[in-house]
Amino acid sequence: MFQFLEWLAGATCFGLFIYKWIIIAAVVMTWVSADPHNQIVRWIGRVTRPLWVWCEQRMPVMMAHFSAYASILVVIFAQIVLPAEIRSLNLFFQGQTDFAGLVLQSGGHLLQGISIVVQSLLFFCIFVLIAWFVLTLVNPSLSNPLVRIIHVLADPLITPVQSYLPRTSTDWSPLVSVLLFYLISSSIISPIGFYGSTLSNPVSICIY
Repeated sequence: MFQFLEWLAGATCFGLFIYKWIIIAAVVMTWVSADPHNQIVRWIGRVTRPLWVWCEQRMPVMMAHFSAYASILVVIFAQIVLPAEIRSLNLFFQGQTDFAGLVLQSGGHLLQGISIVVQSLLFFCIFVLIAWFVLTLVNPSLSNPLVRIIHVLADPLITPVQSYLPRTSTDWSPLVSVLLFYLISSSIISPIGFYGSTLSNPVSICIY
């Protein structure tokens, strides 16, 4: 049974890794207007759409555009937590840890999962904001689909910051938001993830 649980942990990690990249492929296809009649495109849509819809139904209306990216974060969280939980159970069944240790390790897995998901979200937001700041310098047409997507993603991130900044010829709100997100990631989220890793020891998380 012990070998089976270890195999199950590895298979779960790999399966979620593959599914994560299928979702990423589906997101990319929305950028390039893929042929909806293509069999591969249709299969990817059938596989990924249920999770997109599930995330969209649980998000605020103004954040619905992030549902595809939220589904990626959900899979990343599952990829981190589920295999680690299986490995912790394996150690418990082998008698290498007691129930209290199992609970601590489970808490550590959850903290690591949450911290990595939040950091992934923050760095994605940073990427969007930097891209939007560069685009505002060249003033591209919103008719371009990629520009329109970046605008839709960046707008809810910079609007709250814009109300606190003075009006200038250059909109500095994207860079201010980038700085805020980076400070939150480095000073709050990273220490939480590190603390989670100490609780999870000796179980390592699946991060590829």
